Amino acid sequence: MINLELLKQAVMDSRDGITITDARRSDLPIIFANPAFERMTGYPLDRLVGHPCGIMRPAEDAAADAARTVLDDGDGCEATFHSRRRDGSRFWNEVSISPIYEADGTLTHYIGIHKDVTQRVLLERELRSKTRDLATANAELEKLVALDALTGIYNRRHFDERLAVLWEFAARNADPIALFFIDIDHFKHYNDAFGHPAGDRALVQVAQRLAEIFQRGSDVLARYGGEEFVVLASGMAREPAARFAQRLCERIEALELPNPEAPGARLTISVGHIVVTPKAGMRPAEALERADRALFEAKTSGRGRAVGAVEVA
Repeated sequence: MINLELLKQAVMDSRDGITITDARRSDLPIIFANPAFERMTGYPLDRLVGHPCGIMRPAEDAAADAARTVLDDGDGCEATFHSRRRDGSRFWNEVSISPIYEADGTLTHYIGIHKDVTQRVLLERELRSKTRDLATANAELEKLVALDALTGIYNRRHFDERLAVLWEFAARNADPIALFFIDIDHFKHYNDAFGHPAGDRALVQVAQRLAEIFQRGSDVLARYGGEEFVVLASGMAREPAARFAQRLCERIEALELPNPEAPGARLTISVGHIVVTPKAGMRPAEALERADRALFEAKTSGRGRAVGAVEVA
């Protein structure tokens, strides 16, 4: 049997705050607090005994309300409260509360073990904040790596990565994929006539107009290099793809950017497109090559038009 004096000394010398409250009263008044609890809160014992245990908490405390609900069921609990010291300063109080029962099962008291965990909570908050900032920075970095610096749409590297992923997904689900290769007609002449800054502005305008057309979350629009763009549209069948390709030509011409070398003296595009349902052993490069050949046919047959490729067998 442990010596009661030793037990008392252990409680009084404990570095953790220890309280005992009367569970038979609804306000749970404090009937005992050790010196560590007095130091933690700034309240002397005579200002604690007889007062409700909520003396140090604000009127609205969700953690305290949740803990009280558990205690009302006769269970113990662990919670962290944002408590208030006697001088008004705040600290985080991690408390473990255990019920004390008499031999007949009557709940009479609660014993609370209190720790000032303010530094830990602040460090955890700082860590979470820095983690969020790092995640945001990484997301921005990934975005920058994936985007074309001039036009703000995806670059070729990101397109190739997305194509590989969506190709496998389409193969598993037997879904069609439409690919569009787009090239600005006579763009070298445009740069020669109006200068490279104007050429850059034209590239941006074309990219923006293409982005207005391909707005689905599954669409992937990218600048593939120079004056060439590429689009992946998942789930698009052959006839809608042909209509979209023609619409692309019309919408770009509607920008009414002057280009003396182009049909109608306005900047135009040529489009090669293909719709394919990926199958086992089929590579994305095959479909891209067919779409590129269709683009070549569109350019050699007069430019300012769209040509569809034969589906990959």
